[in-house]
Amino acid sequence: MVKQKIKDFFGLFSTEGKSLKYRIVLYIISFLVLVVAGTCLGLLSLYFDTATYKFELFNFYLDQPKLVILNVVPFVLLCLLGWFISNRPWIGFLSSGVFCLAYSFTNYFKIVSRDDPFFAEDITLIKEAMQMSGQYVNLTFKVFFAVGLIIVGTLIIALLVRGKNTNVIVRVISVVLMIALCVVLYCTIYTSDKIYNNFDVWENFNPWFENSRYISRGGIYPFIYSIKSATPSAPDGYNKKDAAAVLDKYEYDEIPEDKKVNVMIVMYEAYSDLSKYTDKITGVDPYVDFHNLQAESYSGELVTNIFAGGTIDSERCVMTGFSDLTSFRRSSWSYVRYFAEMGYSVEGTHAGYQSFYNRNNVNRNIGFEEYYFIENYFNQIYDGIPADYIYMPEIVRMFKEKIESSDEKAFSFNVTYQNHGPYPTTMTEGQTIYVPHDGLEPTDHAIINNYLKGIENTSYHMMNTANQFRDYEEPVVLVFFGDHKPWLGDFSSTYTALGIDIFDDTEQSFYNHYNTEYLIWANDAAKEVLGNDFVGEGPSISPCFLMNLLFEQCGWEGPEYMKLANEVMEQFPVITTNKKVVTDNKMIDEEDVEDKTLIDIFRKVQFYLERDLYK
Repeated sequence: MVKQKIKDFFGLFSTEGKSLKYRIVLYIISFLVLVVAGTCLGLLSLYFDTATYKFELFNFYLDQPKLVILNVVPFVLLCLLGWFISNRPWIGFLSSGVFCLAYSFTNYFKIVSRDDPFFAEDITLIKEAMQMSGQYVNLTFKVFFAVGLIIVGTLIIALLVRGKNTNVIVRVISVVLMIALCVVLYCTIYTSDKIYNNFDVWENFNPWFENSRYISRGGIYPFIYSIKSATPSAPDGYNKKDAAAVLDKYEYDEIPEDKKVNVMIVMYEAYSDLSKYTDKITGVDPYVDFHNLQAESYSGELVTNIFAGGTIDSERCVMTGFSDLTSFRRSSWSYVRYFAEMGYSVEGTHAGYQSFYNRNNVNRNIGFEEYYFIENYFNQIYDGIPADYIYMPEIVRMFKEKIESSDEKAFSFNVTYQNHGPYPTTMTEGQTIYVPHDGLEPTDHAIINNYLKGIENTSYHMMNTANQFRDYEEPVVLVFFGDHKPWLGDFSSTYTALGIDIFDDTEQSFYNHYNTEYLIWANDAAKEVLGNDFVGEGPSISPCFLMNLLFEQCGWEGPEYMKLANEVMEQFPVITTNKKVVTDNKMIDEEDVEDKTLIDIFRKVQFYLERDLYK
């Protein structure tokens, strides 16, 4: 009796022997059930996307209906597509549910363990992910609860939702239309920069952090958005074996033991010697210490790719020697790794937050053993972002401690934050005047004087850093450079007021726009070890060649890639992402270079070292 009642109950949901009208009703019910079920999967995924931020961030999502829809629709469509293909609603739900769990758990554990969400590019890092999973995956109650929900939901739909379509042609058409809909949505909505950038960043996140912007937009939606940049395009004609063969033509030379010296590199925020471009700095000279240090250094100009922002470009060009950069979301070759291979300790610091430009993860991927930020070090000695008077003495102390605590030589790469724009548009009473009014608008007058105030302070600490090693018994070489020109007023009004032309289509205007300075300084101990005085005027180069000059001054031959880079630098000392190159002391458009064979080879080898070497 009981069995018969159960059979009769489930028979209500069977299409067998039923009329067409009844089957259509069950089909519509199945459609609606899967829409609701897919919506629930989307909300479940959004909950996991909050990671450790929990309901505060979840509520932030729910307050934006459009954002919720964008994160829910993919799971709904996957439910329907699975149903149309299999003709079984429960398979549609299960396929979407498994995808939901796989994506949500991956994203959740990445955020929890590395504060780094799951980008589409990370799919190519399956090997690395499997190696790391044992360290970071912690199966919590809510993980098991989510799995249980999918299992229960699948069983309920399998038992109660029986909508089927026996017409194969209609099913095929449905599948084709569903796929076409997915393509249209992807091309028009999910990859739209305008739509993506229109959403707010959660108030507890820093809007300048890429990861913060990603997490603030949910999970599956920003993941789909990231697909378009997941795989950087290889240079035309790129072949992995050919690129490797190019490097095989060169010798890999180690640094001789008796020629090893300690190396500290410091990249200064927005540091530029504006006295070269204007005669209006007639008050106190903010560059006295810099020029004095310059006189006892090997120095020249960097022609950067960036202006007033994009710090990471110069930083990573120097560390890797690459003229063209991608995301570094996988292990990549770099000069950092070369120093490590030579037995150096390789560490670095940044007077900022680890999530900015995803440095905490990228620096690991290019070979740093340790990297210190506000979160994992500087907040223990200072409340906030440390200015140079805190930061510079501390990195000197850390560098000396590393040298003195080990028999190995030390390599350190450091990034300052002081003097980051924008600069105040008002002056304080009694403030030092570097540039008199002389017809300047009050805003421009304040901006330039406030900028130069930071420059004077930075210059002092630059000289003081050199003084800390001047009589140091261990050999030390210091490399200082600026990342880019500063922001000086809306529409660069202060540059115009100073008579610095950065807008015309001329070679000088280009240099005015993009040039910064570099210094390579050595203490007496290093000069004795290396047999070089480290004094002179260096060439104008792209940041990717700065290590070449360092090795040249030290008398080191370096790895295979450096030797290729030396050949490129000799012919094209400046290669920019602005499609300008310098050859024979003239700047020209890259498209006007008669023979670009060497440049093409250079870029292909970079792509190999960055993307394929450690696959």
